Amino acid sequence: MSVFSITQATQELYDYPIIGIDLGTTYSSVCIQSNDKVVIIPNEYGFKSTPTVVAYNTTFLVGEEAKEQALINPMNTFYDLKRLIGKDYFDPNVQKLKKNLPFTLINENNTICIKVLQYKNEGEKIFNIDYIQAKVLTKLKNMASDYLGFPIQHAVITVPIGFNDIQKQATIDIAEIAGLKAVRIISEPNAAAIAYGRDYVTRETNIFVFDFGGGTLDITAMKATKYKFEDLQHSSEVNLGGEDFDFNVVEYLIKYIKDTAKIDLQHNKKAIQILKIEAQKAKEVLSMQNIAHIKIPNLIEGYDFYYSLTKEQFEEVNQVLFERVVSAIKSTFVVNNLQIKDIDEVILVGGSSRIPKVQEIVETIFVNSKIIKDRLQDELVCIGAAIVANSLTKQSKKHYQFVEIMKTQISYGIETFYGQMSIIIPRLSKYPLSLSRFYTTIADYQSKIEIKVFQGENKFTEWNEEIGKFELDGIQKAKKGIPEIQITFALNQNGMLTAQAIDLNTKSSSQETINIKNLVGISYEEISNLRKENEEEEKADEERILSISRLKSYHKDFLNELKQSKFNSALDESQQQEIQEVLNTSSKWLEENRYNPQTSIEEFQNELQNLRNSLNKILRRQSDL
Repeated sequence: MSVFSITQATQELYDYPIIGIDLGTTYSSVCIQSNDKVVIIPNEYGFKSTPTVVAYNTTFLVGEEAKEQALINPMNTFYDLKRLIGKDYFDPNVQKLKKNLPFTLINENNTICIKVLQYKNEGEKIFNIDYIQAKVLTKLKNMASDYLGFPIQHAVITVPIGFNDIQKQATIDIAEIAGLKAVRIISEPNAAAIAYGRDYVTRETNIFVFDFGGGTLDITAMKATKYKFEDLQHSSEVNLGGEDFDFNVVEYLIKYIKDTAKIDLQHNKKAIQILKIEAQKAKEVLSMQNIAHIKIPNLIEGYDFYYSLTKEQFEEVNQVLFERVVSAIKSTFVVNNLQIKDIDEVILVGGSSRIPKVQEIVETIFVNSKIIKDRLQDELVCIGAAIVANSLTKQSKKHYQFVEIMKTQISYGIETFYGQMSIIIPRLSKYPLSLSRFYTTIADYQSKIEIKVFQGENKFTEWNEEIGKFELDGIQKAKKGIPEIQITFALNQNGMLTAQAIDLNTKSSSQETINIKNLVGISYEEISNLRKENEEEEKADEERILSISRLKSYHKDFLNELKQSKFNSALDESQQQEIQEVLNTSSKWLEENRYNPQTSIEEFQNELQNLRNSLNKILRRQSDL
């Protein structure tokens, strides 16, 4: 449950701008609010959302560039990483997803890592998934910095409502690697509700946010006014999204090909990647039409694949997923005496909400509610994050005061005598919270103690996970059992644990902020090292990427000039043809060399200069006439 409202500021406010980020499974976006206007910051292609895709091909590529080379580089193109955040390698959902991915997931000390083939001149290299995912946040951060004209270092980041505290902490760690401080983590449906409520809610309204994206289904029923939102009930399917529909279609097509052509593509990663891209396109077509034609010449050498997928077939293949959607909606109304008839408005958010069968399910269940379809924009979550981000700055006129209540997924405590676990915060405790327990010494005249902090459920610390330790010095010099020591654990809204110890007699105290993790987490030292590596790699890649971008931009700008009637009319037909041939030759060279590790930065710079010289030579002929 959570309650959040716009009030006078009673929380920490910041002097600098804060961006809002929607880190999605398939697409991500970044926004900034200035005064009352929210700007969705476009990427270099002018798009409002950027593919959550990272690839390695001589350098790390992120977004559109990573996605467009996926077919020629499937084993070094990484996506769906949000579904792996904060998870154990042996999690059944991780193992299931692993079978559908063309790249290689490996286990490193129970941490999920990715194998990059042929990294620079080092051969294979293993990367933590947090490091790879941080590349996406790094790109979004840089987009915002370029747009605003100054460095951005702080963000509000959205996560699925079903993310546990470990997954939220992993998101904070990923931001840190990217050079961002996550000042607030908020749930995606809450962010969408804020964005919707600010502009469209004028009275107390029960709204139902149905946020169906690429990787998760988040559902929240809330009571809303313009500036206050009360979470009445929510549910989440963290392993149900648009990607699952795509994977089901791919499996269906693989079986069809095996049955009809006797070709087994089960282990052909490149072919599977091609089928997945076409399955996604077909899904989008079927949101508008009754049939989608899949045409893949030379799917594998000597085999052309053509298939017409009907809407009925798509729905049959994904019947189990649609049933899960129904169950997720109905589970929201099991408790709290909340009834379907109490919902005034249903807001559809996320790309998967466009699937006709999904809309049919929603309309069938909420027969008396207003269904909001015209604001299916994928940016609604990001806009909400930007509104919250702005409200945390001193420049804001309104401030969202959050009191979000979440539950811990594990117990936290300290080690006492004989290695026993003394739990201070039990599992499933609602937080933010602060809890204390009282302890004493086990030896006479003990002046200091070492306090070891653990997480886990076993009564002995040997079988739990140590997550930090600190010392309390200046304890009252007395016989054992006399000193009174109060130890307090506090969990903030982001799930960060602070441990404090104080001697109630001497008032001596010690405090430590603990980076919560478990076997799938990474240490502060690892985060610092990964952040440094990310910064160094980003700097090294920047000049190469810039030289390629300059050449691409010159092609684009000159082509646009060529289309202008004033410019075009000044050239005769032979000149126009010559210019087009020069541009085509240069574009072909760029496509052949942009991912070639042997092509140096100087060669890209020389190609740009040669292109300019060739075009200027043609244009000078006109001026000489």
